[in-house]
Amino acid sequence: MTDVERRWNWMAWGLWLITIAVIAAMVIGSPLERSMTPGYHHAVANWWARQPVYTGPTGFNYLPIFLSLFGLFAGLPIVAGELLWRAVAVVGLYAGLWRYCGVLAVGDRQRAFAVITALSLPLCFSALRNGQSSAQLAACLVLAAWCLHRQRCWWATLWLSLALVCKPLGLPAIGLAVMAFPGLWWRMAIGVAVVLVGPFLFVPPDYATGLYVDFANNLAQCLDPGGRTFADLNGVLRPFGLTLDGMPSLLVRVAAGLAMAAACWFTRRLACQIDRALLWLGFTGIYIMLFTPMNEANSYVMLAPALALWAWRYLEQGATRTFRVFVALCVTMMFLPDLVGLAIGKQGGHEFGKFWNPLMTLAFLAILAWRMRCSYRELQGRGTHGEQAPIWNLAR
Repeated sequence: MTDVERRWNWMAWGLWLITIAVIAAMVIGSPLERSMTPGYHHAVANWWARQPVYTGPTGFNYLPIFLSLFGLFAGLPIVAGELLWRAVAVVGLYAGLWRYCGVLAVGDRQRAFAVITALSLPLCFSALRNGQSSAQLAACLVLAAWCLHRQRCWWATLWLSLALVCKPLGLPAIGLAVMAFPGLWWRMAIGVAVVLVGPFLFVPPDYATGLYVDFANNLAQCLDPGGRTFADLNGVLRPFGLTLDGMPSLLVRVAAGLAMAAACWFTRRLACQIDRALLWLGFTGIYIMLFTPMNEANSYVMLAPALALWAWRYLEQGATRTFRVFVALCVTMMFLPDLVGLAIGKQGGHEFGKFWNPLMTLAFLAILAWRMRCSYRELQGRGTHGEQAPIWNLAR
């Protein structure tokens, strides 16, 4: 390793170690403060006592199998369980980003990892600190993307199945993955079946069946959270006096899902396998952020890896202006709501984040749509002239 590589390596390690140390200190000092895990602990306690676990949109909103997963951590001493729960997400994100850097930048891996870490980790911090399962879901998605790129289908199935365990939001990720990688469908059918059948292995069948009935009712309530505001597409529309709810909201979500499924289907024709998996990761994060209910600013941990990986992808191809756009997207999502909060009050900054983060996500969607347009022109050029047109013929 050269001196330059060593410096980039230490920079990346420094960012991860500082993040881990800060989170560990906060958790040790007050394990359940500013944390989502008390709700998980309460649900697991009810699961162990064979009591109802679903209490509406403000309570437990996960598949029953999540209770078995988190029960492994809930059974530990409180500080150890809280630290280990967060450590799983940190290790997953680290491993996924590091492995992806190995295929994105074979000769410049340390620099790529440092840049990608700097662009993604601050956006992940709040979710990691709060112990939100969104961080575990983000780790599963980036690991699945790497496995899909390497054509390790069973490993991709495992990570996507675990994503569904972490959150029901893993379901759109699975659907889009099957569209982009059709050979995955029967493996994912097995994986989803295992996730759904899993609770019946741990509790009596009548109790497990009742949990699924309660989950379905709870999910219906989450689709209409009753006037609460979130950092989704409505966050962008609301300042202009517009909102989507009821049937119009459902139609927009379905239409967006179909459009992104069609885009993922198109990626099967791409010669560049790196782009294929990255496009799936990007469209998945965008759909979850904009078109699924009850996402908050902390939920953008699920988009952060895709933003950072695409930023490096453009940088390595010399598209420096597009790379700067990605840096602006990441940095403003990380810090601008806090700066606004300092200026007009914490609540004002929080509300601004509900507008700004989905707006930047729409900008990311526009970039990927442009990328798809360039890919379509490339395929047309190949068909017309019998040779591959330049794949990165973008504004530099």
